[in-house]
Amino acid sequence: MSLPTEIITMRLTRGVLLFLLSLIGPASGAVAQQQPPPTRAIVRVTGELYRAQNNNHYTVFLVTSEGIIMSDPINRDFSRWLKAELASRFKVPVRYVLYTHRDWDHASGGIVFADTAQFVGHQNMLAPLAPPAGNLALTSDAMKMDANRNGLVERGEAADAVAERFALWDHNRDNVVSGAELARGSLSDVHPPTTTFTDRHTVTLGGKRVTMTHLGVAHTDDSSVLHFPDERAVFSADILQVRRLPGSLAPTVGSWIDALEIVNALDFEHALTGHALAGTKKDAADLLRYMQDISTGVAAGIGAGRSVAEVQKTLTLDAYKGFERWDTNREAHIAAVYAMLKGAPR
Repeated sequence: MSLPTEIITMRLTRGVLLFLLSLIGPASGAVAQQQPPPTRAIVRVTGELYRAQNNNHYTVFLVTSEGIIMSDPINRDFSRWLKAELASRFKVPVRYVLYTHRDWDHASGGIVFADTAQFVGHQNMLAPLAPPAGNLALTSDAMKMDANRNGLVERGEAADAVAERFALWDHNRDNVVSGAELARGSLSDVHPPTTTFTDRHTVTLGGKRVTMTHLGVAHTDDSSVLHFPDERAVFSADILQVRRLPGSLAPTVGSWIDALEIVNALDFEHALTGHALAGTKKDAADLLRYMQDISTGVAAGIGAGRSVAEVQKTLTLDAYKGFERWDTNREAHIAAVYAMLKGAPR
C-alpha cells in the first residue's frame, strides 16, 4: 500500500526541517554563549602617564626615554594586546612591571613581558605564589564538585569559578585540582616578583620615578600604592575606589582606614584605580571618610545597645548614596563592622 504523495512530502519536509534544526541549533547556541570582545582602550592621564582598560579592569603605564614602567598586567590576553600597542605607539619596551597586589584578576599574564621587564612586588606576594604544599582535603564546597569521590576536582567535575579558571587553579597541570591548589588560589599565571620590598621602593628609569608604598593588610597583605610624583598621580587596585564601595572590608575596617590614610598622605591630583572610574584626591578622601563614618556610626550603635539590624536601618550613610554598590554593600559593610567591633566571628 502506497502513501499519498502529500503525506510523503509532509514527512520528508518534517524530516529535513528536523535535520536542519539539528545542525542550526547547536551552532546558534554556541554563538549565544560566545563572549563579546573585551573593551580595550588607552587614555593619556597627564604627560607620559597613561591608563589602559580591559573591560572593568585598568592598569597604568609611564613612558620614558629608556622604556616603560607599567603596573598590573591583568591577564595574558590583555598583556599581549598591550605589548603590541606599546611597541607600535612608543617604540620602547616594558622595563618594569610593578604589582599592586597578587589577585589573579590584576596580576596574571606578566610572563608576556618577561623578555624585557623586571617584576617588583611586596615581599608578601612570594609565599602565596609558591607551589602548593601538603595534601589538604577538599573544602565542603569543593567536595560537592567531586562526583567520583577521589578527593580531587577533575576538569569535567569543575563548576563555577573553578571551571571558568581551571588552568589558573591547576598549578602542576595534571588536569585535576587538589585541595592544596584550591587553597592556593587561581594564581598559576602570576609571574613572581624578581625584586621585593617591605615598606617602600622607588623605581627610576629615563629620569622618571615611581614609588611603591605598602598599604598594610587591607584587602590583601601585599597591597601597595604606586605614586608618580612628577605626574602627581597615584594608582591602587581594589583599595582605592572612586565613587564606588569595596566588595568587603576584610580583614578589618581599621586596616582600610590605615591604608587609605597612607594613600591620602601622598601628594597627588589624579586618583587612578584598578576598576571603574578614575578621579581626584577628593575622591580618595571621600572613601576614607566613608570608612571613618561607618566605623564611628556602628560603634555608636553598639554603644546605644542597638542590634545589627537596627544599626543597618538607622545608619543610612546617605552622603555616599550615589556611590556604586551603595545599595548592595552598605548593609553588608555595617554587619561586618558590627561583628568586628563586637568581637564576634565573621
